Amino acid sequence: MNTVAQFIHGGGVMMYPLILCSIILIALAIERFVMLRRANGDGDDLLDYVKANYSANPGEAVAYCDKHGGSLGRVFSRGLKNTDRSSDAIEMAMEQEASNELPTLDANLPIIKTITNISPLLGLLGTIAGMIQSFRAAAEVGLSNPTQILGGISEALISTATGISIAVLGFIFYNYFANQSKKIVEDIEFYGAELVNFLTDRVK
Repeated sequence: MNTVAQFIHGGGVMMYPLILCSIILIALAIERFVMLRRANGDGDDLLDYVKANYSANPGEAVAYCDKHGGSLGRVFSRGLKNTDRSSDAIEMAMEQEASNELPTLDANLPIIKTITNISPLLGLLGTIAGMIQSFRAAAEVGLSNPTQILGGISEALISTATGISIAVLGFIFYNYFANQSKKIVEDIEFYGAELVNFLTDRVK
């Protein structure tokens, strides 16, 4: 614990906003992981279940989609509730439900991206502060006492390394969650079209 405190103190004042950024980043990453895992339903299993059970028990099929299908299941459920209408109306209802899901899938990604972008800048600001301290020490005591000068350079390196590390982690998180969100949207488009084809007998 003392080592961590010394590391933070050695990095200068910019370490505190960097630590705050890292805490927020980890919290958002956990939230996104849990949420996207719940939202990601198995399209093949869901479509097969609807095809096998909808004709015999429509209500049970709708309930199954709501409970087990995640975002795709909610889109399926909306379509199944409008089967007494035209194919265009079914598609419109499913598209509307898909539009409702999109903000949830992409939530907090802008914050992750912002943290990824500003962390290196905060680290660079810490670097500048450390270098200013080093030059000030050199001006006051000359090069005869390198301890103060090296301390300022160490502060600069710690804050820079911390900022870059947070940015790398944020970049990985952002791309992973953005790709997961994109995959769910693609599944909604593909399996949604398959469901409409099944309900309207447009494709055998």
